[in-house]
Amino acid sequence: MHRRDFLKIAGMGSAASMLVPSFAFREAAKKFNIGSTFILWGYGPDNLEPALSDMAKLGYHSFETFGHVIEEWENNRGGFSEVVEKHGVPIVSAFCMTDVLDPSKRKEEVKKLLRWTELLKKNGGKVVEYCPSSIKREGYDYKEHKKSLIESMNEYAKVVTDNGLVCALHPHTGTPIETEEEVYFVMENLDTNYMKFGPDTGQLEKGGADPVKIMKDFMPLVEHVHLKDFEGGDNGYLGYAPLGEGKVKVKKILSMLEDRRDKMAGMIMFELDSDRDIKTPITEFEAAKLSRDYLMELGYNFKA
Repeated sequence: MHRRDFLKIAGMGSAASMLVPSFAFREAAKKFNIGSTFILWGYGPDNLEPALSDMAKLGYHSFETFGHVIEEWENNRGGFSEVVEKHGVPIVSAFCMTDVLDPSKRKEEVKKLLRWTELLKKNGGKVVEYCPSSIKREGYDYKEHKKSLIESMNEYAKVVTDNGLVCALHPHTGTPIETEEEVYFVMENLDTNYMKFGPDTGQLEKGGADPVKIMKDFMPLVEHVHLKDFEGGDNGYLGYAPLGEGKVKVKKILSMLEDRRDKMAGMIMFELDSDRDIKTPITEFEAAKLSRDYLMELGYNFKA
C-alpha cells in the first residue's frame, strides 16, 4: 500500500503506533541463532570436551569440529554422540580437508572424505565445511593447477552431496585458495550444483580479500559461515581477534546474512583461531565470552 493511502485510512497517529511495533517485531525476528567452531580450544580430540563445556556455559546453539576428531571419538573413545549429548550442544558441521593438487592422491582422499561425511551424518550434522589441504604458497600459481583444482573439488563435493549433506567451500590462508582472485576463479568455475560456499570472514580479510564484496557476490551459494574478526599481529590468535575488535565489518556482514539465514543448511558460527606457539592473553572461555557478549549487544540471543 502506498504511504499516502495508508495515512488516509489510518491517520498519522494511528500509522505511527502501528508501524513501531511492526518494525520492532521484524527486527527481532531477524536475529538468528549462532554457533561456535572448535578451533579456539585446539585441534585434536582431547580438546573436544573442554570446548563443548565452555560452549554450553556460554549458550552457543551448535558447534563444528574436525572430521578426524569425530572419527577418533567414534572409533576409540566410546562414541562421539555420547560426549555431544552430555554437554547438550548439537553438531551442525565438520571441517574437512583433502588434497586438490595431486591427482594420484584423489582416490584415498575420497575414501577419507566419505568416512567423515558418513560419521557427520550419523551424528546429526548437515554441512561439510570443505577446505583444500595446506600448501607452500611461495611460487604457487593457481593457473598451473586449475584443471586439478576444479576436477578434484567437483568430485569431492559430489561425494558429500550424494550422501545427503551439503558441501561448502572454505577459502583459507596457506591453502590453494587464499587470495580474492583465487576465490573468484574457483567459485566461478566449480559445479555449484554440488559445491556451495562456506566463507570465513577473517580468513578472507587476512588473505587480502574483501569479505563484504565476496559474500555479496556469492550470497545465493552461502550455506555456512565462519564469523571471524582480524586485527593482525602476533596476538596468540594468528592475527585474528574476538568479534568487534578487528577490521572485519561484522555488523555489515550479519545484516547481509539476515535474508539468507533461512535458506542456509548450516549456521553462522563464531570462530577464533588458536596459535600453538604463542600463549593467548586470556582463556578460551574468556575469548569466546567476549565474542558472545558482543553479539548479545547486537541483539542476538543465546541459550540460558
